[in-house]
Amino acid sequence: MPADVLTVTMNPTLDISTSVDALVNHVKLRCSPEFEQVGGGGINVAHVIHSLGAHCQAMLPVGGTRGQEITARLQGGEIPLLTTTIASQNRECFNVFETSTGHEYRFVLPGPTLTSVEQAAAISTIIEHLPTEFLVLSGSLPPGLSDDFYAQVIRAARAKAPALRIVADTSGAPLIHALEAGVFMFKPSREEFAALADTDAGNAAEDISRCRALINQGKTRVVALTLGDKGSLIVTEQQAWQVNPLPVPISSTVGAGDSFVGGMVWSLLGTDDLGRAGRVATACAAAALQTQGALQFDAQTVLLMSEAVEIVTLPLSLTQ
Repeated sequence: MPADVLTVTMNPTLDISTSVDALVNHVKLRCSPEFEQVGGGGINVAHVIHSLGAHCQAMLPVGGTRGQEITARLQGGEIPLLTTTIASQNRECFNVFETSTGHEYRFVLPGPTLTSVEQAAAISTIIEHLPTEFLVLSGSLPPGLSDDFYAQVIRAARAKAPALRIVADTSGAPLIHALEAGVFMFKPSREEFAALADTDAGNAAEDISRCRALINQGKTRVVALTLGDKGSLIVTEQQAWQVNPLPVPISSTVGAGDSFVGGMVWSLLGTDDLGRAGRVATACAAAALQTQGALQFDAQTVLLMSEAVEIVTLPLSLTQ
């Protein structure tokens, strides 16, 4: 039976997290015990949706001993997997929390190089196992993968399932190509959105205008623009909402953006209410900020948290 949601992570990683008192040049730094977990945008999204109770599959390419470790850890979490085999080793990344300042440093390695045959196998696997509701394309592409890889997936998926809602959460050239192919929703950060618009960050009116320009060009139906400690903007052709963040202590920012996507998608499985979805997404992001990236949430807790999220419907004069 097809899943409700299929997430695609073309560059999964084994994340190692630790902490030090302070980062000091040329000094041996004594770290806290490491914490290991599987990372990658789509995998994080799948963790959230699965933990909230929806039927979600995660697709990823697997290579080398690190790929075997990634697969074993994911299978332990009971997320249904779709995997393709690649010759190169999957990547490993590092997160270091500086306790004296509260700063977090994230070291992201490039990942494996996929051959053209491996790329084609990945697309075939995705299209063969399309979900019933949402296809989520999330995270960076590994070296050598064509910038239009996500766009190829989108066009093939739409040819087979025209009503499927496709969500893109990536950046740079892959995002540009994905939007040219057209998606239901994409979730840029402030920095990613500024780069896409080739301009500095604007105020709310300017941001909404740029979002609606993309919508009017047929590139997306919904923009979920995350603004860090300023919350988020949810924009459609007819409406816009400012969603305020929940004030919570921050343990780690790892997975917060992916948790936002997971919350949005999970909420939209049950209702088309984008305002509600924005509140649920914000609650999931807040829950993620209070963990060390362990994205396992209880649905009732998330829904209760979402009731405290403040959301403002912006006046039409601001969205036109």
